[in-house]
Amino acid sequence: MKTINYFVLFSVFMLNSAIGQNSYNLEFFTQETAPFTIFINGIQQHAAPAKNVRIEGFEQPVLKLQLTFEDNSDAVTKTLYMPEESSEIVYQIKNTNKGVKVRFFSSVALQEDFPVSAHPDIIVVPYATVPVVVQSTTTTTTRGNNTGMHMDVNGDGVGVNVSVNVGGNDGYYEQTTSTTTITNTTVTDVYVMDGYNGKIGCPWPLTDADFQEAKKTIKDKAFDDTRLGLAKQIIQSNCMFADQVRDLVELMSFDDTQLELAKFAYPYTYDIGNYFKVSQAFDFESSVEELNEYIANYRW
Repeated sequence: MKTINYFVLFSVFMLNSAIGQNSYNLEFFTQETAPFTIFINGIQQHAAPAKNVRIEGFEQPVLKLQLTFEDNSDAVTKTLYMPEESSEIVYQIKNTNKGVKVRFFSSVALQEDFPVSAHPDIIVVPYATVPVVVQSTTTTTTRGNNTGMHMDVNGDGVGVNVSVNVGGNDGYYEQTTSTTTITNTTVTDVYVMDGYNGKIGCPWPLTDADFQEAKKTIKDKAFDDTRLGLAKQIIQSNCMFADQVRDLVELMSFDDTQLELAKFAYPYTYDIGNYFKVSQAFDFESSVEELNEYIANYRW
């Protein structure tokens, strides 16, 4: 019996370990829209807009994507869920009747010698966890004619020769001045929830469609510890409503796992003033009391 238990624990450990070890190379391309700039989890990934961008070394299970466009058309926001194995994934950005959409295009297992697209305007960058530096240089050239004067004094004050040169090639000058501006760019838009005026813990919650997909992904896991680990990673990479947190807590099978997740999710919740909803997931009053005490003593 002990041997079986050890095997189960080892299997859970291996599953949990595998979740955090995956790596993804992501390519985004368009043939229909203006050049775009990619933000992942609010961080700008490359300096200049392009129509084909490859981002290498992304290692999280969930990706909060935002695209802005060079022609100032509406930005696109989407949550992408990574597969359970390290992969090369390609997404296409398309114009549709419902606006610009990001669509899955293809995926293969990650290979060290995977051929990068030969498209001439592709930008290849490592995944950035801090804003890229956007640098622009302005060069100003000034041209004109100098006015020159030359004076010779001959002898002991006997004669004075004065020559003045105004204009002409000998007086031409050219001066170039370069000014470099460096900025870090992030996304700062914040969601506004109708009827809610309380404190917020994060700026932009998951849409219902993205949440339902995340919920199904967690629910499909066989072990409670695996569900907990995946739920934490999804929550940490996103922002949740209080009732979404409650629904994820309800997916946990054991009271201690539920309580651990409820405590973890608190700072990643948009409407933290509604966090009392999370207590609806508990069967035991003691868990509700412990969660309330945790929130009362939490320091932002």
